[in-house]
Amino acid sequence: MYSRTVLKSVHMKSGARLILGRFLSTDALTEKRVPLSELAKKNMIYTEKDGYIIKSPYEQISIPDMTIDQYFWKNMPKWQNHIAIQCGVTGRKYTYAKLRDHCAALAIRLRTNLKLEKNDIVCICLPNVPEYLIALMGAAEASLIVTTVNPWYTSEEISRQLISSRPKAIFCLVDNFDVVKKACALAQQPDIKVIAIKSELNHSFRDDMINFTELINPKGLNLSDATKFNKDTGCDDIALLPYSSGTTGMPKGVMLTHNNIVSNCEAMDVRLPYTQIVHATTNDFQEIVPVFLPFYHLYGLIIILLSKLSLGTKIISMPKYEINEFLRIIKHHKATLLHLVPPVIIQLANYEGAKPNHFKYARLVMSAASNLAQTDADRFKKLAQNASFFQGYGLSETSPLATLTPQGLTNYGTVGWPVSNVEMKIAGVDDPSFKGLAANETGELLVRGPNVMKGYFQNEEATKAMITEDKWLRTGDIGYYNEDGLFYISDRLKELIKVNANQVAPAELEGIIRENPDILDAVVIGVPDPKCGEVPKAFVVRRPESKITEQDVQEFVEKQVIKYKRLTGGVQFVDSIPKSPTGKILRREIRKLFLKI
Repeated sequence: MYSRTVLKSVHMKSGARLILGRFLSTDALTEKRVPLSELAKKNMIYTEKDGYIIKSPYEQISIPDMTIDQYFWKNMPKWQNHIAIQCGVTGRKYTYAKLRDHCAALAIRLRTNLKLEKNDIVCICLPNVPEYLIALMGAAEASLIVTTVNPWYTSEEISRQLISSRPKAIFCLVDNFDVVKKACALAQQPDIKVIAIKSELNHSFRDDMINFTELINPKGLNLSDATKFNKDTGCDDIALLPYSSGTTGMPKGVMLTHNNIVSNCEAMDVRLPYTQIVHATTNDFQEIVPVFLPFYHLYGLIIILLSKLSLGTKIISMPKYEINEFLRIIKHHKATLLHLVPPVIIQLANYEGAKPNHFKYARLVMSAASNLAQTDADRFKKLAQNASFFQGYGLSETSPLATLTPQGLTNYGTVGWPVSNVEMKIAGVDDPSFKGLAANETGELLVRGPNVMKGYFQNEEATKAMITEDKWLRTGDIGYYNEDGLFYISDRLKELIKVNANQVAPAELEGIIRENPDILDAVVIGVPDPKCGEVPKAFVVRRPESKITEQDVQEFVEKQVIKYKRLTGGVQFVDSIPKSPTGKILRREIRKLFLKI
């Protein structure tokens, strides 16, 4: 085990503070760096006989037998007077102690006032506001299952997730109430209890809204009563139900257990060669993390919100990303940790208004969600000059983190090693046995460990297609590992289109397009885009005599989807869609025929 030493701080003449981590290894405290070549030996790259399974070189951990709310609050007394979360726009904030009281009050009233029962599903349809955390932790303590949905979705998009998950209640902002109510009507679920949150003082409640403020008021309650609701909840019970398209098809509910999430949080805290995140202390020190990455996405929800707050971190929430506002926040709040995605890193690196003094206090920068080019990382490092840079890889089905790069690694092409307690291998794309391949051989990446989902919600067929009999999760990503066991992602088997960090399921857009009476058939694929990485493009077969235009198709889709799902890549009319004898769309053939790639 790594050494647990007392936190020390040294004030520098410039006013900056050098923090020596409470949970750093002895080698880190003495600045004795462990060569990566030595760490690579811990990877245990097996022979062909052993299946070429790569085990994590990071510290193996004992996962606490806790639900996510128990895990979240376990060390809260140490930093109860610290600010837990603050809105970067309005400034409203909650200390850990206040947050604890509000979450307990909400748990009690969800079960008693609203009559929800254990394992009922509740939906959170909120942007990044401090109250998101109260809704999440209150629901968890009430032993409810939380499904998250993009708050910028149209009513039609929200209704599809409501039809699948059938929640008993939904949290939203007052100014999004009508959109959510329409979604409930479209889903033919008018009895869903809609709980409205005021994000602005000038908002007012209507009679058909359930007032969130009243539900979280601890007055008149015995808050210890909240603990009785999840005393029978097991770690293998479902905690979260985010929606993902997996390797293909329409979005499916990903059943993540309490154990899945806690294991991922622990893996982010215990890392070699040295743990990087400094836990809060009883004095005034906290790591400070601005968060614009959406909480409905697991990168924002688990990697940032849950894992960092369980360490006493201060979160500055941003309802939406705007570059100048982000720069203002990180400078004003002296942000120490930055969680980013490649499109934002590229934008910042090329933005004249971004200066090194904005990033003066940044110690750590993490990139995830898509590949980052070496040149872009090098350019960004000229801004965040004092920060260590590392990358991660994962997917919703791995809760979400599967790999992390070690601190000090300057090869930004790799996504690193498997996180603690996780195994990975590369299998042949067409090999039904999923036998592991040797170093530098390309194939599909498979993951096995406590972070792998329980399965897809009410979809046993999709679960069996995704998880093998011996519990390996098929990621749908193509890659390889080198002699040091470092993994690289080179391509995707997935049909998903990644617009920035957002997943777009072609099947969803194709279904919408085919609803148009002028269209016989359609296929959507991702095409390269310099700003977004990929954008959707549609290939459409018109009905005979139809006069529909490319713009007509784009506008038809635009009315029904969020901005990043629009057909920004264009519409191209074709005579037919290449398909296999079984009717499967041959997307690679479409690329060859129509895009010449």
